[in-house]
Amino acid sequence: MKRLIILIFAVSLLAFMVGCGAKGPEKLEVQLGPAKGYEGAAKGTAVITGSDVTFNITGLQPGTVYTAFFVNEKSQMFHGVGKEPFVMPVDANGNVSFTAPIKKDSYKRFVHMGVYMNPGNTPVGNPLGVKAKLGAFMKAKKPKMVLVAKLR
Repeated sequence: MKRLIILIFAVSLLAFMVGCGAKGPEKLEVQLGPAKGYEGAAKGTAVITGSDVTFNITGLQPGTVYTAFFVNEKSQMFHGVGKEPFVMPVDANGNVSFTAPIKKDSYKRFVHMGVYMNPGNTPVGNPLGVKAKLGAFMKAKKPKMVLVAKLR
């Protein structure tokens, strides 16, 4: 009888400990609003759940290449959202609705999430601009931030 009580107590304690520590994936929903200097009508949301980001955006220019990055502009840190080259599929109406993978909790190191329009419709892997090695002979390719969301 004593062993049965101890066994029931141990199973109950284990179930309680597992139940207290079992959290679902963290979910963060942010509003993507116009970036400074952007005059278009684009807007949307990004929902970060575990190791995925789901975008729902309207008002982008069809036929234009857009990329998404987590960014710290002051420290010039960035990390692409999704798989390289981080291109967001825009439909014929200028809408985006897709889910992209990220490294779990990688967004927590960044202040902003930005959606960028890429120059020449070519994906640029650096949202802060590619610094030209030829100096004055070549201008830096810098994508234009159209939407931004504050992460913290």
